[in-house]
Amino acid sequence: MKKKILLIEDEPTIQRLLYFILSKEFDVQVAANGFEAFLWLEQHTIPDLIIMDWVMPQMDGKSFLKCIKISGLYSDIPVIVLSASENIIEELDRQPYSVNKCLRKPFDPLVLKETIGNIFNISTYGFVN
Repeated sequence: MKKKILLIEDEPTIQRLLYFILSKEFDVQVAANGFEAFLWLEQHTIPDLIIMDWVMPQMDGKSFLKCIKISGLYSDIPVIVLSASENIIEELDRQPYSVNKCLRKPFDPLVLKETIGNIFNISTYGFVN
């Protein structure tokens, strides 16, 4: 059974790119912002991983991260942040809630897949580490 990834990205081009890169190996669900993602979480099974943008309309990454980390139900879901923000590392360091990894946009798809593999303990080639 495929691992489930909730992808939260407001830019349609990046949504499609990430879906294309990840959907062969993972069950990818897409939300355009934190608000949509939170509604999705309430109506579906808990994903194995969340990949999210930081700057989004309606509910940004900072607000979404706070919501899932203070909830008892979603607080253990691993999170990867993708952001074009120049000061994203400093911003994340100031947050009381941690993420598993932060990748700057533009990102290398192989680095993203390797990061996901490390979180799931799977090598880039599909073998368990």
